[in-house]
Amino acid sequence: MALEKRVKAYFGERPTQDHPVMYLKAALCIGGVALGYYWLVFNVESWPEGILAGLFLAFSMIGVGFNVQHDANHGGFSRHRWVNRSLGFTLDLLGASSYFWADKHNHNHHVYTNESLEDADIQLGGLARMSADHEWKPAHRYQHIYLWVLYCGIHLRYLYSDLQRLAFGKNDGLTAPYPKGGHMAALIGGKIFFVTVAFIIPMQYHSVGTVFGSYVAVSMVIGLVFGLVFQSAHSVDNVEHPVLADGTKRAEWVVHQIRTTSNFATTNPVLTFFFGGLNYQREHHLFPKISHVHYPALSKIVKDVCDEHGVRYCEFPTFTGAVLSHYRWVRSLRTLPEPTSSPAT
Repeated sequence: MALEKRVKAYFGERPTQDHPVMYLKAALCIGGVALGYYWLVFNVESWPEGILAGLFLAFSMIGVGFNVQHDANHGGFSRHRWVNRSLGFTLDLLGASSYFWADKHNHNHHVYTNESLEDADIQLGGLARMSADHEWKPAHRYQHIYLWVLYCGIHLRYLYSDLQRLAFGKNDGLTAPYPKGGHMAALIGGKIFFVTVAFIIPMQYHSVGTVFGSYVAVSMVIGLVFGLVFQSAHSVDNVEHPVLADGTKRAEWVVHQIRTTSNFATTNPVLTFFFGGLNYQREHHLFPKISHVHYPALSKIVKDVCDEHGVRYCEFPTFTGAVLSHYRWVRSLRTLPEPTSSPAT
């Protein structure tokens, strides 16, 4: 395959993982979480300062989500499995299970991107309609208005989903078996750590209402940013949304990924750094096991190969443009399409 050959030629003998910048970003993000937590729990003296500390903590946690756990749980942070597993476990320390997330994300979303009946990232349990063949409900008339509030609950939803899987055996597209042994011990240990640092320790210094209110506020900021970044790469009006339920044959995998994925703000180095290269979503889907610091260079190779083979690729020059496209897409799905009528005889 032309793309694979050129990427191999680009790297040559250079490693695709274990880039020094990745370790620097991990140290900054994890250190930011520790600093933000200390500031919010032990050193806040007023509500305005609490808001600033909460925002600092929220964006530090977002940095861990985008720059550390995401690459690690894809196996793209390091060539060493133990490094990926250790850094991937940072997701557990933030409250969500890396065991469940990695399986569902890497399988449902990366294999079946934008396929309405398979891709977990566009299935919101009937609360929103992200595909033309999703069941329409009257509330969807207003989804372009209320969807932004729902995104604020994404982080909380991950925590609830983990409990559903553990307590009730909810499968929701998982391919990994129910966790046992070391996996179960790590999952439970992560939950105990999270509950301890998120609630038990803060309650020794602040009221129950303050602790829960602060946690929900921080979580809502995280959820909103996560929702906007991930949806702006797929649930937009410049990519394909294939419906394969009628037996239509899916495109070849590489072509499918390119046609269903959009990049955005690739000339903005600040967003690229903070988003962990996820604004280069096309390159991430094609090369999930390659460190995201290489995505800008890989994007040039992908564009050249696409141009040579006549494959259309999608991109927005700004993050704002991508968010507006997402708005147009969900707004276009707010009404039930009128059934096609047979011609009069």
